[in-house]
Amino acid sequence: MKPTILLLSGTSEGPVLAQALLEAGFRSIIATVTREEARAHLFGHFQDTITVLAQGFTAESLTQFLVQHQIGLVLDATHPFAVRITRMAAAVCQQLSTPYVRYERPDWEPPEGTVYVDSYAEAACTLPSLGSRMMLTIGAKQLKHFASLHEQLTLFARILPSPISVQQALDAGFTQAQILALRPPFSRAFNRSLLEEYRADVLVTKASGADGGVVEKVMAAQELGLTTLMIRRPEPHDHQAVSTPVAAVEACCQAFFMTE
Repeated sequence: MKPTILLLSGTSEGPVLAQALLEAGFRSIIATVTREEARAHLFGHFQDTITVLAQGFTAESLTQFLVQHQIGLVLDATHPFAVRITRMAAAVCQQLSTPYVRYERPDWEPPEGTVYVDSYAEAACTLPSLGSRMMLTIGAKQLKHFASLHEQLTLFARILPSPISVQQALDAGFTQAQILALRPPFSRAFNRSLLEEYRADVLVTKASGADGGVVEKVMAAQELGLTTLMIRRPEPHDHQAVSTPVAAVEACCQAFFMTE
């Protein structure tokens, strides 16, 4: 009998991985997302086949969850920038001797001329030298790093249309006119139209990977002759990551076989 898998998700890859696990014969799957709206948006059609919970974790609560639900394997498919949960999950699994598999979407090499920085703080320091009208597509949680720039620059924030995200943008000093609350995915044409409409001269984004929508917005910016400021991914963790659903299922099967 295959073990109960905890799928740590929250990105578009979560449902794809859940389907791949089901097709491979894994029937006991618990998927978690951090926000309630993501549960319906990402996993709505899985409600009858897997358990989906909107739940965040601390190290203590994750430990309790794994023990209480008799989790036999953790598949971590959280965002490439969700460093805290990835490191925490790996550490908890090591402590409990629970097999851990990390899925990470492949990175993508942007066009020549892209400006790279290593942190949000460095991005905020670099922006004034690049232009005057910025389109920030980095997630609402990180907008606080740019709050001090409102007097120098014209900033726009494209965020998810959730009350929490909107409040985070407001708390970072963005007015309603500066907030674009929209739900992905976005085509290249839509990205281009948006950048043109708001007369942006700089696009700020993260190295989220080809499946994270970064390709469409960066290529749209390039077509318009805009500068792209790219925040690099955090340093890889100690665990080797897989980057396709097939490889993820194979890693789960191998990890399960080794613990039998």
